[in-house]
Amino acid sequence: MNNIGKGKAGEKLASNYLKNRGYRILEENYKVSFGEIDIIAEKSNYICFIEVKCRKSNRYGTPEEALTTYKRNKIIKVAQFYIKKKNIKDKYFRFDVIAILLDKNLLKEIKHITNAFIQ
Repeated sequence: MNNIGKGKAGEKLASNYLKNRGYRILEENYKVSFGEIDIIAEKSNYICFIEVKCRKSNRYGTPEEALTTYKRNKIIKVAQFYIKKKNIKDKYFRFDVIAILLDKNLLKEIKHITNAFIQ
């Protein structure tokens, strides 16, 4: 499985994981000219901007360690744009990471890190 296939598989696993825990998926692969957010979901009074990181091993670090400062800043900018465009008010916002570890293309571990970083 190449990196694109691995990423898409990871995003599908993450989406199902969230749905099974009561999240409502608002957007998947939300793209604008200056960035993208893998999943935007809502639960309770929170809008969650979620980055999915998927790896086949921890050899070069855990999936969540792959989220760079540059990528975090891009996610924040896209989230700000989304909030303004959708005119969202009276909601809380947070940035989560879903870290997925695969073993022979099968799910080995999934970790949901809420409030993984702040604006």
